[in-house]
Amino acid sequence: MSTRAPALAAAVLAAVAISSSGCTPSHSEEAGELRDDLSELSGVADVDLDYVEPELLDQADVNLEVVMTDAASPEEVAAVFETAYAGLTDAHEDEEGNLSVRFDDDELELRTFESEPDASDVAEAALAGAEVAEQYRRAWVQVMTQEVADHPHVESLALVQVPKGTKPIEVDEVRAAIAKVYGDLPVRVDVRVKGR
Repeated sequence: MSTRAPALAAAVLAAVAISSSGCTPSHSEEAGELRDDLSELSGVADVDLDYVEPELLDQADVNLEVVMTDAASPEEVAAVFETAYAGLTDAHEDEEGNLSVRFDDDELELRTFESEPDASDVAEAALAGAEVAEQYRRAWVQVMTQEVADHPHVESLALVQVPKGTKPIEVDEVRAAIAKVYGDLPVRVDVRVKGR
């Protein structure tokens, strides 16, 4: 067996590693700037950033956790989503972006990677989600922009809990009320009765 084959294979792997690392530069500085931009928004109490550096076969991850003040409004939550999405689809276009926003006892999330919607459409979906969260305690809302084929390329999931003993007709009324908040925006509504 030739001794040149292992040496050649090692050289090829080294060349691939060098070219791959050149194609996936770190954007940790831009991630820090995005964290600072979010920190300056009205209604924001705290922002935590976890930037996972790109590796040979994996793109970077930008993970942002935002805590809103007690007096924050749905409009301020929407502004956080719009700012985060604009940043995640600019400098971090080829990276996976995750945003988690604590809004009182509710949580709203954004997930994005190579996404197509306009930032204003993301803000509109986040505003609807924050209005739902403000009305129904312990809500969980996800705004998805990753691989959403249909215009406006944003779809939401709104999950709320209602008190134990809520009748099926009342559950239907809650579901309809949440759908009305979203209007024409794509949303999947999940209403669960506590204690089931």
